Amino acid sequence: MTTKAFFIDADLESRASAVLNGIGINLQDAIVDYLNKIVQSDNSQTIAELKKEHQPETKKVMTLNDLPKEERERRLKIIHTKGPRSEARGVLKDLVWMSDDFDEPLDCMKEYME
Repeated sequence: MTTKAFFIDADLESRASAVLNGIGINLQDAIVDYLNKIVQSDNSQTIAELKKEHQPETKKVMTLNDLPKEERERRLKIIHTKGPRSEARGVLKDLVWMSDDFDEPLDCMKEYME
């Protein structure tokens, strides 16, 4: 048996351990059991479900065209209005987002950061 190291979010590990300990299973045994079920599964539907569940989440970028017509027209009117801009606050709400890993270093820049 080989030993592998992997990282689990500390909060997730703590919550999972608490649940598993409550039923008398330690985290390592639960992970090994889960992996055994994956390997031994002959059910292609189960494998397909696992694959779907663990696909990286992609975010669809919403555009003004995705908004209902009335909302799109309201926001465009505000954007093109001259004068005080106080009513323009929030006009781009839900249209602009920042990735959760925005501040993380890029893999392609690692050699320059050493």
